[in-house]
Amino acid sequence: MKKIIAALFLILSVFSFAEEEYIKGKILYLERVVKNRADQEDGIKETREYSVEILEGTDKGSTVTVEAPIYEESAYNIYIRDNQNVVLYKDNIEDDRSIYYIVDIDKRNSILMIIGIFMGLTIFVAKFKGVKALASLIIVIGIIYNIFLPAISMGYSPILISTGCALLASTITIFMTTGFSKKGVVAILGAVAGVVIAGILSMYFSYKMAMTGFISVEALNYSNLLKGIKVKEIISAGVILGSMGAVMDVSMSISSALTELHERDNSIKGHEMFNSGMRIGSDIIGTMVNTLILAYIGSGILSTLFIYLQKEQFPLIRILNFESVAADIVRAFAGSIGILVAVPITSYLCSIFIVQSEQND
Repeated sequence: MKKIIAALFLILSVFSFAEEEYIKGKILYLERVVKNRADQEDGIKETREYSVEILEGTDKGSTVTVEAPIYEESAYNIYIRDNQNVVLYKDNIEDDRSIYYIVDIDKRNSILMIIGIFMGLTIFVAKFKGVKALASLIIVIGIIYNIFLPAISMGYSPILISTGCALLASTITIFMTTGFSKKGVVAILGAVAGVVIAGILSMYFSYKMAMTGFISVEALNYSNLLKGIKVKEIISAGVILGSMGAVMDVSMSISSALTELHERDNSIKGHEMFNSGMRIGSDIIGTMVNTLILAYIGSGILSTLFIYLQKEQFPLIRILNFESVAADIVRAFAGSIGILVAVPITSYLCSIFIVQSEQND
């Protein structure tokens, strides 16, 4: 769930270019290559001039020549091919003239394609439930984008807002999947309990480690945009939202399995159902505990690689005290603890709400 939300937020950012500055263009062909002198010290090896068709803006349909520098350091280069869509920066100069620069490859079509494949497979495999799952995903993204982010930017507590959003999102997701049923209520309560505990643990250890919340160079560079925002709480808010999907999955799996078990044998007692839930949960934990830890390692694989490559320069005491490393450890293990505690809580709630309520009826 977290990966999908992140990908869809990327779409929002890609489509949000300002019309007067960033527009779409298409590479037609390479016109010529101009070699730089060997004694130049600007790091540019050569300059390539491309014929580019403007696909958006006031100059739509026109063809312009755009220069693209090729640097000695390959990491700085944009790899351009014929018939490729690119993002152009339009620089308006005097005399109503404009100069265009290639700033990136336009990735929007590829992003839409992979999301389309995901949505098509979801509907193909899960049929109508897949449609409901996609609808709940869109609603969850809407909650985060229209409630969570604006509230944080206005200075409200990220922890409180993320908790409220997690409760709302899990309620909508589970009820759209299972309908208004006892197993849905139990799954929601178990998920919220696990997420809240994960959030409390992350908040405690973030405070204990004296974390600032600025866990990346990018965050420090844009610190002026974060004025009035409770940055220290963002780590805990990330744990609450990041672990929500995994904890909800565990709670729903246990609640659904125990409900099915009770429907097959309604003579089962409360303590027997609880023990069954713990046995089912222990099997789920075997894979789910790895889920968040591997997810955080995967999302920060480049940073992990940098640390590995510099292991000779930095001793373990230094590495573990990088705030970015400590924050990822807190998020991964606090979220995994949320998964662990959701198992007995959901099993216990099932033994109360499903078995005992049936007996009372």
